[in-house]
Amino acid sequence: MKPIAIIQHVALDGPEYFLDYLNRSDIPSHIFRVYAGDALPPDVRDYAGVASFGGPMSVRDVADHPWILPEIEFLRGAVAADVPVIGHCLGGQLLALALGAEVSKAEIPEIGWIDLQPAAADVVGEWFGDRQVLRVFQWHSDTFALPEGACLLASSAYCPNQAFLYGGKHLGMQFHCEVKAPMIRKWLQVGYQEIDGHDLPSVMSVDAIDASLDAGMTQSHAQADAIYRRWLREVYG
Repeated sequence: MKPIAIIQHVALDGPEYFLDYLNRSDIPSHIFRVYAGDALPPDVRDYAGVASFGGPMSVRDVADHPWILPEIEFLRGAVAADVPVIGHCLGGQLLALALGAEVSKAEIPEIGWIDLQPAAADVVGEWFGDRQVLRVFQWHSDTFALPEGACLLASSAYCPNQAFLYGGKHLGMQFHCEVKAPMIRKWLQVGYQEIDGHDLPSVMSVDAIDASLDAGMTQSHAQADAIYRRWLREVYG
């Protein structure tokens, strides 16, 4: 069984629950910590799938983060080689860029728990597991446009492009279904000023986020189970 290539952009935003899911399923993986200087593999076909994760930087910060342009090329090569890709937040934006779509500043940021609206009823069962409420954790101020030929899966009241599917197997998501409560609490410690700088319905307070995490993670991880299970069907058949 070929492993999953995991691309991690910062120490405080990694595979977390995604890796838990792979380990429970006895699926091998290899983490490439590009922020620490790891080079991406020369041949994406050595891997069954590619999972890209988040980070506080913008896709435009190529001068500060020399791994951004090589990763875009790596993801573009994965799509060309028919190797399924899943992108979380920044990873979804990088996938959108690799597919020729624009990534820009969102009209308003989203921080905290946000309800999603599926683009079609059959999407819920196919990719989100027939859940009555699609509620996910968000922390982003940029957003991706829909790549040409991609199918929109979900939107929110504040950000119309929340998830897209390209070629039936490449999934880009604006939200974080991979995080666990301790990691978000670390984000709150280092990013509270970003939250305090907004008075918007799309941004929860630090205290409200902290109080909601333990209960919210149960639903979030059940949601992630459905997404990862469906994506892995494309990876391994």
